[in-house]
Amino acid sequence: MLHAVDFHGRRRRGDMTYALQNKPFPLNIVSRDRVPQQDRGGNCGAHTLRLIEYLAANRDTFDWSENEMGTIREKMAVEVFCNSKDWSSS
Repeated sequence: MLHAVDFHGRRRRGDMTYALQNKPFPLNIVSRDRVPQQDRGGNCGAHTLRLIEYLAANRDTFDWSENEMGTIREKMAVEVFCNSKDWSSS
């Protein structure tokens, strides 16, 4: 997206020599109706991270629910904690 913004900005300024670069990574567009929606505030970050995990794992079905968010948030916290220190040197 940044490449596209730069490209169009240069074109508006009259630079017709700049070519649109290849995308640095593939973008996945996921329809909103395929992704579980949050009902309560405060879970948007956890929902977003969960979606990223599923997309990185090439999963086609996004099957978590708002009721699972407490457990999902705990799992994410444990993963961050466990990956924040080299436990092998303890």
